[in-house]
Amino acid sequence: VRVSVATRELIERRELLQENQPVDVTRPELLQSHPIGSRCEVAPGGRRGTVRFVGRPGGLQISVAVELDEMQGDDVQLGGHWLDGVTYFEPSRADAPVVWKAPKEVVCGDFPELDPFADLSD
Repeated sequence: VRVSVATRELIERRELLQENQPVDVTRPELLQSHPIGSRCEVAPGGRRGTVRFVGRPGGLQISVAVELDEMQGDDVQLGGHWLDGVTYFEPSRADAPVVWKAPKEVVCGDFPELDPFADLSD
């Protein structure tokens, strides 16, 4: 059976995933707008955190993994692995809250950690 180059690449990627080995799937154009290590705000709810991974986990849709400052939302998981069980990055700590979002739901910029005591007077 003849197979196109694109199909062969998809088959090889699938086989690597079945062997539970991480695949380098980062895209340079996404790294420009969502640089690894940059501070960001995640929708919904204006949750803040740090970009830890940009790519196609499991070979599927493009996703941005964000390590949140605080455990917020029902879409939070712990650790640097995606649904396929492959570890794509190492979070800063084992119990770090992480969300996987589409790039349009993650805005990178000057988003420092929120200070819960900022509004209190001395």
